[in-house]
Amino acid sequence: MNHAKPDKTKRIIVNLNRQVVIANQGGEAFRTFDCVSGDEHHRTPTGHHHVIRKVNPYFSTEYQVQMDHALFFTNRGHAIHQSHAVGALSLLKCAGFDSVGSHGCVRLSEEDATRLFNWAHVGTPVWIH
Repeated sequence: MNHAKPDKTKRIIVNLNRQVVIANQGGEAFRTFDCVSGDEHHRTPTGHHHVIRKVNPYFSTEYQVQMDHALFFTNRGHAIHQSHAVGALSLLKCAGFDSVGSHGCVRLSEEDATRLFNWAHVGTPVWIH
């Protein structure tokens, strides 16, 4: 069994203005991912959170959509998760088109969601601004 303690120097930072997720380790940006956050009617909750659970695979019965590699950071169902709707939407949101986006979650590409899911642990701080 692996009883390694989680790395307490890890942080996930979500920059809503830039539409990026930054995996921060030891005070340094370890990796940066393009993302898509909530739309104008479903804002992504800002502030300081923590990964409260990790689920893969995951299917949202509320929105009838697959949300694999989900890192949940609120008890209301907000997560950083895999989505096929990231690339162009990220650019549109950065350009000020706030009518596009998620229902408050933070979407990543499949590859990026997998990497972040494998890197983060339950308890990893999530700072959203």
